Amino acid sequence: MATMVEPIAHQSAGTYRLLGLPKAGFTEDLLAAFGGDPRFALYGFGRDFVKAPYPAFLPPWVDDNNYKSAPASLDAAKLELRKFWADAWRPVQRVARAQAVLTGNFAYHAEQEFAAAVQASGTPVIAMHKEALKTPGLDGFFRYLYETRRQPFPGARVCVYNNIERDIQLYAGIVPESRITVSGMPRLDRIHHWRVAAAARPQGQPARPRVLFFSFHPKTGLPSLPRKPGAPEGRLEHLGEGLDELSWNRLVAASHRAVTRLAMDNPDIDVVVKGKGDLLKWLKLTGAEGALRPGPNLRVMVGGDPQDLIMGATVICGFTTTALLEAMAAGKRVIVPRFFEAVEERTAPYFLDLAGAVDHADSEDDLYARLLHGVRNPQPVTAELPPERARLLTHWAGNPDGKSGARVAAAVLAELEARR
Repeated sequence: MATMVEPIAHQSAGTYRLLGLPKAGFTEDLLAAFGGDPRFALYGFGRDFVKAPYPAFLPPWVDDNNYKSAPASLDAAKLELRKFWADAWRPVQRVARAQAVLTGNFAYHAEQEFAAAVQASGTPVIAMHKEALKTPGLDGFFRYLYETRRQPFPGARVCVYNNIERDIQLYAGIVPESRITVSGMPRLDRIHHWRVAAAARPQGQPARPRVLFFSFHPKTGLPSLPRKPGAPEGRLEHLGEGLDELSWNRLVAASHRAVTRLAMDNPDIDVVVKGKGDLLKWLKLTGAEGALRPGPNLRVMVGGDPQDLIMGATVICGFTTTALLEAMAAGKRVIVPRFFEAVEERTAPYFLDLAGAVDHADSEDDLYARLLHGVRNPQPVTAELPPERARLLTHWAGNPDGKSGARVAAAVLAELEARR
């Protein structure tokens, strides 16, 4: 494992050596906070190596969503795993010479004993917590989840994107108030800087306008407890109280139909559908896969950093995703479907309300029309954000100014200086 410590940024001679556990989204946050700062040397240690020993000690169904609440009979195995890491960390640290270890979430189950062992060795572990979209409906759900299923963070500090996440973690006892920092979303810095630069350049009609659609599935942003194979509760734990029945089924199918029809009717428009690894699985399970038909001007992409796609798009469409915040920061026209289940009383608390900062489509045909109008009438990029967008980026992403990376770096630097 010690041979797997590798640089993840060009500079390697900084005063402070940091070891990150790379993961999509988190790696971009790491680079935004430390990648261009000569004070830091940034290295990576693959999360696969942190996860690999876990099955030798604990069953796979002990996961993020029940690590704390797992049977007490497994407590001894947890301690054995911690002892393993106390021994294994020493040769890794001889190579890494890390002054801090950084991870993207306080609750990753395979990292709990790793973090405890590293912290006990004298090397602080800091979580740059990258999950942040807690709508009013999810607030109470995550307070319950954190308090009953996720144990207090054994590391030194947690940096979060917004006050919502901060308050949930404080309520659940994840970390004391003195060890949590609201820093904002570091990877949003790049988008802010791009917008200011783009506004200074001449802006013309793109040769081929592009619609970027962030695909979503029926449970996006709704309460759910996915579990690992072998869990007694099954792969999706039953929640009760009507929560299991909540879904965006009709909205998912209609939204995918609208963007597919847009591409088929308008061959001069490029449509990119950006999804996560489970995109095709979810569409198939809900019978919506027929609504998405790739063609000469419709591409489906899974995984990867979406920021270049955002900056190259004319219009952006999505539903309950941080990508919408990135699109707002880029100064792009943003369209959100708000019909079918999205206007029902029972799902209203789970809708990510971006108010007047985005356009809302009230039907499948309206979504089609708004997307078409948007690509035919591009929205100019301005250096200064409209006040409503700045307010919402503060609320949801903690980053209306492009300085979140500096805030994270300052928090980490304070931890390191306190230990000198």
